Amino acid sequence: MVMFTQLLRFDVEDRRGNRAPVADMCIELLEDDYPPVTHVLCRQNGELREVCWDRVSEIDKRRKVIQIDDLDSCDRGDEENHLLLGRDLMDSLVLDLLARQTTRVSDLWLMEDDGALRLKGADAGLFALIRRVARGVLGGPTRQALFDWKYVEFLRGDPNAVKNGAGYRLRINRLPAGEIARLADYIPYLHAAELLKLLPDEKAADVLQAMSTERQLQVIEELDEDDAVKLLNRMSPDLATDLVGRLHVDTLRRYVTKLSTEQREKVIELLRYPEDSVGGVMMNDLIVLPTDLAVGAAQEKVAQEIKTVHFASLVFLVEEVSFRKLLGSISLRELLAADPDAQLKDLMDPYLETLDPFDSAADAAYRVVNGQLEAMPVVNTDGSLIGAVTIAAAVSRLVPRLGPLRVFS
Repeated sequence: MVMFTQLLRFDVEDRRGNRAPVADMCIELLEDDYPPVTHVLCRQNGELREVCWDRVSEIDKRRKVIQIDDLDSCDRGDEENHLLLGRDLMDSLVLDLLARQTTRVSDLWLMEDDGALRLKGADAGLFALIRRVARGVLGGPTRQALFDWKYVEFLRGDPNAVKNGAGYRLRINRLPAGEIARLADYIPYLHAAELLKLLPDEKAADVLQAMSTERQLQVIEELDEDDAVKLLNRMSPDLATDLVGRLHVDTLRRYVTKLSTEQREKVIELLRYPEDSVGGVMMNDLIVLPTDLAVGAAQEKVAQEIKTVHFASLVFLVEEVSFRKLLGSISLRELLAADPDAQLKDLMDPYLETLDPFDSAADAAYRVVNGQLEAMPVVNTDGSLIGAVTIAAAVSRLVPRLGPLRVFS
């Protein structure tokens, strides 16, 4: 094992005794759990040279040299097209996906493996800082401060680095959206924006809506407008409304105008209501079916709509889909388990308590939680269904410090 700060005190030496001090090392992160060093950068007579690792014959730790055949035949160094240990990884913020924690890299742990020099871990301990000050002379790594690189994702603090094609490990996508959001709340907002851009659009939208409100606002302002609108289109309409409603009015108008027609209509409808009202917290992206359907036809309809709708635990039943006069509801479980030849009107629960959109959101939240309901429908003055207050929205209203919640159904 050798630490990167120690290697920075080495020279590259060829067979004729020519020497050049190590300046940095290039690495390729995308493939291996423990990625190999691909090139060594060194300075010979003030000129940067690039040594392919295949040409390294030996690392002589006693003499502090990296042995190669011919230094003069090496290409000129190219820092722009490489990921460098010193320039890019040292002092970067890393996420330990196994321990769910973040830290700054003070040193890097490298190990020789069958002719390759592989990055094995990041050192974030106090002794790593001492080593850097002492130029690698004092202190060795402590196991407690080492982060196994197999479980690490590193961030540059530059949201545009993703667009520019910089190499990332992309391991972060394996974590649940809620856990990624919690990590994002504990890192600088530029790193959080960069983290969001690493994820596929659907996962990124889930993470954005699970972040705290303050972090959502910081992050969305760092995204390109097209990227921000793309995520808003994929968010649950109620949570997208909560977010855009806190933006500057000019930004709000631009973003809402660029939303898809369906999402825009739902967001505009929700923006009509005060934030502390039932309408301000309700979900209006629901599965709504007419009561005259047979169960089999309803099951086929639900199978299509469940791919895009954001709340599907309950199916609401109305007299006519166009008028949406609420008549009852049926749980998704009951619907899927029912006889396909049965009629929805014979299986539905017609005894529904409803909410007015201008009722107090806090009072409605208590009713939903105390009743242990999946959701409570919201109707207007003529009894037409306009939305529902879900258990997730109710809990978020009662325990706001946890930030917005989403139930994945």
